[in-house]
Amino acid sequence: MSKPTSKITRTIRSEQVLNAFVEVVRKNLPLDLKNTRITADDIIYALAYANIHRLSIESACQELQRAPSGNRLREVLVDALPDRIGMQRMLNRMFRQQLHPSIWKCKRDFNIAIDLTLIPYHGKPYEDKKEIVRSLPKSGTTHFHGYATVSIVRDDRRYVVALHFIEYGEEMADIVRWLIKRLKTLKIRIRRVFLDKGFCSKPVFKVLNQHKLSYITPIPIRGKSGGVRSLFQG
Repeated sequence: MSKPTSKITRTIRSEQVLNAFVEVVRKNLPLDLKNTRITADDIIYALAYANIHRLSIESACQELQRAPSGNRLREVLVDALPDRIGMQRMLNRMFRQQLHPSIWKCKRDFNIAIDLTLIPYHGKPYEDKKEIVRSLPKSGTTHFHGYATVSIVRDDRRYVVALHFIEYGEEMADIVRWLIKRLKTLKIRIRRVFLDKGFCSKPVFKVLNQHKLSYITPIPIRGKSGGVRSLFQG
């Protein structure tokens, strides 16, 4: 198929950036496409377009000329993707390659940010029950697809360095330990850690203390009285 183009006039911050994104993903996340006229560029462009404009896949495909239907795109994508472990490895390789060379030459310590993303999910696991994690209710469900990222903060900008898909039953402390180990493997020195409130727990703090890292994290207020709530009096 030829490259999809938009039927609707939307403000795309930079067509050059969008095309560069497609090129990077195509090179680092090869799709095993079989028995279809849909190309990797069709899929990546549609997903990038949906992300930029915060659209569903269906809406993005409807707006893009010569794009497949949303359902068809998902069917082809699911069959073409590597397994979760393989995809995580490929994504982390891509993040590493996209870091500016000056990062590796810099001898300073970096502030890092560890974030937790939980995407509400109302269906059943596709292959393995470990794909779905449990958390506090959101959007009418306690079931989520989850991943954690670690970013370096430089010149008031954040650069994602690594991603970790979260599995059912996995402890937050183990996730933080994995991300810190990844940074050490990349020889990125840590000055201070800023954590999402989802990581606020004693086991996580223990991991950070073991690595002798200073850290800052929001403290979620739970319950109607006592505990941390008693410290917040306006």
